[in-house]
Amino acid sequence: MSYFSKFGRYGLMSVLVAGLLVLTTACGATSPNKTFSSATPSAPSGNHDLVLYCAGPAGLEKKITKDFEKKTGIKVSVFDGTTGKILARLQAEKSNPKADVVILADWSAAGGLKEQRMTLSYKPKNSDQLIWFDPDYNYFAYSASALGITYNTKEVKTPPRDWQDALAPAFKNKVVMPDPAQSGSALDFTGAYLQNHQNSWDFFKALKANGAIVQGANAESLNQVLTGAKSMVLAGVDYMAYADKAKGEPIDIIYPSSGTVVNPRPVMILKSTKNLTAAKKYVDFLLSHEGQQDVVNAYLLPGRKDISVGSKRAGLAQIKQFQVDWKALTSDEKNVIHQLDNILGQ
Repeated sequence: MSYFSKFGRYGLMSVLVAGLLVLTTACGATSPNKTFSSATPSAPSGNHDLVLYCAGPAGLEKKITKDFEKKTGIKVSVFDGTTGKILARLQAEKSNPKADVVILADWSAAGGLKEQRMTLSYKPKNSDQLIWFDPDYNYFAYSASALGITYNTKEVKTPPRDWQDALAPAFKNKVVMPDPAQSGSALDFTGAYLQNHQNSWDFFKALKANGAIVQGANAESLNQVLTGAKSMVLAGVDYMAYADKAKGEPIDIIYPSSGTVVNPRPVMILKSTKNLTAAKKYVDFLLSHEGQQDVVNAYLLPGRKDISVGSKRAGLAQIKQFQVDWKALTSDEKNVIHQLDNILGQ
């Protein structure tokens, strides 16, 4: 299987970014900082006991890392980036791996790393409470997000109940959806919706007829609703909506009655790690009660079934889920992006 087929939506971008990383490294770029943003092409350097590559959320990663360092005394260097940029970095560094632990925002991408035999099997503490996990424990989810309909409470007086409500005349020209070419969660939604509706594109064609658009990634689409330019976001990431609602923004979110997608966020230890003991401790901390409470406080679903979300958000049992064939979804994603662009592209 080729690199492109293993990483689907990330294949081309990963190769392009990997080329940039190689060129940057050849030019000797370094950074003295402990935490590295996705805009920084250089790999973590300096004094550390563990190197983490993390696909956000940035606020949660910083909180967990701070709590972990305080508890263990282990120093962590972090590269923050999208799933695509992290996969690109891993590919570029294959001959000289840097990362010890990797956290992605895409479940199927973790399977791709396992297929390349880059991940290490490790059964963590509290494994009996895991909700999502690889049978060989090469990766497992420490958190998850769900997709829903985020709406502006000033603009929408009668909240929607299901996806089809976006087709109502009251929402003509008022609906936005993240672009699946930029948002992996929106791509997962589109593919899963098709799988659960006999692969029919009728809903998306009807959205177009009602003036719906696709625009940007999750934050950009949500901003359209926050400002009132649009009334609702289809396939919005729930933890962003909860966080903004807690800040007093006039928004809310519902989970469609017919079902939606829950995106587990996988963590894994790389087989090439030079800091195995520290890596295991970090993974164990993610799944500890303290680490899982950090997850809940960031409005994400916890990775453990015995951890309650309390009143912060809807729990997993309250969200009706689509049945998703993740392998089929990954193999068909180029076609899904192309077809949706033809229908909803501006």
